[in-house]
Amino acid sequence: MLKNLIRERRGIIGFGGLCCVLAILTTPVAKCQDANGASDQSQGNQPSQPIPAYHSPLASSSQDQGDVNDSTTMQRDTRPLTGAQYISMGDLTNQHSYWQPQVDVAGTADSNPTESPTNANWGGWGSFLGGVDIHQTSGTSQLMLSYTGGGMFSNESDVPSGSVQELGLSDHITFRRSAVSFFDQLYYLPEAGLGFGGVGGLPLTGGGSTGLSSGFSNAQSILSGYGQNLENSSVFQFEGFLTPRSSITMDAGYSLLHFFGNNLLNSGDLTFQGGYNYQMSEHNTLALSYAFSQISYSNGPSTLIDTHSLQATFGRRVTGRLALQIGAGPEFAIYDEGANPSGGTGGGSGVSSGSSTHAYWSVNSALNYQFQRTALGLDYSHGVGAGSGVLAGSIVDMVTGSLTHRMSRTFSSGLTGGYARNSALPIAGIQFSGRNYDYWFAGASLARPLSETVALTLSYQMQYQTSSSSFCIGTSCGLSVVRHLISVGVSWHERPLLF
Repeated sequence: MLKNLIRERRGIIGFGGLCCVLAILTTPVAKCQDANGASDQSQGNQPSQPIPAYHSPLASSSQDQGDVNDSTTMQRDTRPLTGAQYISMGDLTNQHSYWQPQVDVAGTADSNPTESPTNANWGGWGSFLGGVDIHQTSGTSQLMLSYTGGGMFSNESDVPSGSVQELGLSDHITFRRSAVSFFDQLYYLPEAGLGFGGVGGLPLTGGGSTGLSSGFSNAQSILSGYGQNLENSSVFQFEGFLTPRSSITMDAGYSLLHFFGNNLLNSGDLTFQGGYNYQMSEHNTLALSYAFSQISYSNGPSTLIDTHSLQATFGRRVTGRLALQIGAGPEFAIYDEGANPSGGTGGGSGVSSGSSTHAYWSVNSALNYQFQRTALGLDYSHGVGAGSGVLAGSIVDMVTGSLTHRMSRTFSSGLTGGYARNSALPIAGIQFSGRNYDYWFAGASLARPLSETVALTLSYQMQYQTSSSSFCIGTSCGLSVVRHLISVGVSWHERPLLF
C-alpha cells in the first residue's frame, strides 16, 4: 500500500524562431543606461521584482519585465541559467513592499463552448475576476504572491459554469555564499491552460508570475473538452556561489495534472535537476545541466516513464533590452511498459512487456526583447511530456509568442499565438500509440484607457486542433475542433499601494 501511495504521488519555435534570435544577436546593442546615464549594475544578489503594470490580456508572463519606468533604475538579472525560472531582462529597483488589487468583468460570444468536434453552436459567457499582487521586501528576502479568482457563467443549459483560480508564489532568500528559492504555480481552470481564452482574454496573472520553465511544469496542451482541471507545480531551488563568475544549482520539483468529472489521465511528474553556471563576460553565460524526471499516472495505464537529459545552455542578457537562453541536448526515455488496467483513455492487453530505452533530443529556449514601447516574447521547448491527460506519454513541441505595445503607464494591447504538437510515445499495449495532436491558438487585444486605473478591453481568440485519427470530446467525435471567442470588458487595476 505504501509503495502504491508513493508511486501515485510521483505519477509538460522551431528553426525560424532561432533565425530571429540570431538576427537580434548580430544587431549591435548599446549598453542600457538608467535615467542618470549609469551603465548596467554589477552582479550581486537577486534584485527586487518590479511593481507590475497591467499588461495585455494576451501577453505571456515572460513579458512582465518589458514595462519599464524610465525614471527607475534597472538592475541586471542574476537568475541562474540552470534554475527553475527563465532568465529576464532585469528588475526595477524597488525596496518597498506593496499590494495591488484588480477587478475585471467581461462578456464573451463563444462559437463552440463545449469544444465539440461537431455540432458547434454559438453561446455566451459572463466572466468576473478579482485578484491581488503582493510584493514584500524584508532584509534578504523577496516574496511575491499573485492571486486571481473568479468564474465563467454560461447561458447554455448544457454548458456548466466554470471556476478560475490562479496562484503564483515565489520567495527568494539570499545568504552570503548561497541562496534558496521556493516557487509554486497553480491553475484551476475549466479547460486546457495553453491558449486559454474562456474569460474573454482577461489578464490571468496569478500562476504566470513565477515564470517557471517548461521542464518544471505539467501543462495541458491538448484541447480535451470543457471541464475543470488542476495544474500545480512546486519547486525548491538551492544556488551556491563558487566564485564571482560561477555557481551551482540544485532543483527538486513536483508537478501534477488532475481532471475532475471525466475519464482523462491524471499524471504526476517528479523532477530533479543539477547544473553549473559560468559567466564568460558581462552579458554572456554558459551552463551545463543534468535532469532526471519520472512521469506516473494515478489512473489508466500503470506505465512509468523515466527520462535522463543533458543540456548545454547559452544565455545572453542586456539589462532592460534583451534576455535570451537556448539550451539543447540528448534525452533518454525508459518506458516501464506495465499492465494497462481498465479506465483512462488507453487500452491494452493487461500483460507487462518489460521496459525499453529510446533516445530523443530536448530543447528549452526563451527570448525577450524590449523596444521603446513594445515587447517581444518567444518560448520554445521540445521533449518528453506526460500527454496532457489524453496520451500516456508524448513528445511535445510547444512554441508561444507575444507582441505587446504599451498604450499608457498601466494599460497595454497586443498579439499572441502558439502551437503545440503532441506525438504519442511508442509504448507497447497503449491504444493511442502513434497518434498525433496539432493545436494552434492566436489572439489580439485592445485596451482603451478611460482613466489611469480603468480601461475598456476588446479581444479576439481563436483555437484550432487536428488529429491524425478521429477523437472524441464528450459524445461528439471528429478530426478537428475550431473555436472563436469575441469579448468586451471593463478592467480596474489600482496603482501599487505601499504598506
